[in-house]
Amino acid sequence: MADKKIIFLASDCESSRWVYHALKQNFAIQKAIIEMPVSKKILIKNRIKRIGIIKVAGQIAFSTIVNPWLSFVAKKRKTELINEYLLNNTDFTTSDTIKINSVNEDACMQLLIQLQPDIIIVNGTRIISKKILACTNAIFINMHVGITPAYRGSHGGYWSLYNNDDKNFGTTIHLVDAGVDTGGIIKQVFLSPTQKDNFTTYPIIQIGGGIKALIETVKEALVKQPNTITNHLAKGELYYQPTIWAYLFNKTK
Repeated sequence: MADKKIIFLASDCESSRWVYHALKQNFAIQKAIIEMPVSKKILIKNRIKRIGIIKVAGQIAFSTIVNPWLSFVAKKRKTELINEYLLNNTDFTTSDTIKINSVNEDACMQLLIQLQPDIIIVNGTRIISKKILACTNAIFINMHVGITPAYRGSHGGYWSLYNNDDKNFGTTIHLVDAGVDTGGIIKQVFLSPTQKDNFTTYPIIQIGGGIKALIETVKEALVKQPNTITNHLAKGELYYQPTIWAYLFNKTK
């Protein structure tokens, strides 16, 4: 058990720091490999290719007009949740951390080959390519803020509420495969936001509420291959950030 090596493979963001410090309290993390953010220009260009310029324009309007207001309104609530779940936003430990441009670059593959981890815990990265998944015998475990397979992609909690599917607001711990949030489900945690919560605090509830399940999964993985469960929900569409009109329609319907 103690001989198994754990790697944290994540994006450079607040949620990754929360998960990293929670894991560090329970396990010896060999290295944290941290992916730098994609430039906004490239991100927008790629989104336009996938979903079209009109939806992307609506997403940008939501991000620049609505989201800052929601964040301001929920500032006190965010502090409450961070304290409730004991989330730690301090930076990654320098001696543990290696920064890379992308999880899919050769430098990341060479690191994984060199480090020879047994367990790789993923948080917030790009979709991991088949060549990276195949370069190591380690299992990849991800915590997804949504109930899969119904709510894949981004903002799964928000979209479950948007669809009047409150019972499927929650978090999924799953194995990573070459698809988008399609790997074998290990655990699912069903949660309930309050009237004080909004788009900006839903992910905090999902991450804070899912960390215990993630820790339990890693403990299991140190002993054996984690068991997967069957979820009879239909495979849903791939969700993205809402457009400004989708959000406002949902608030007024």
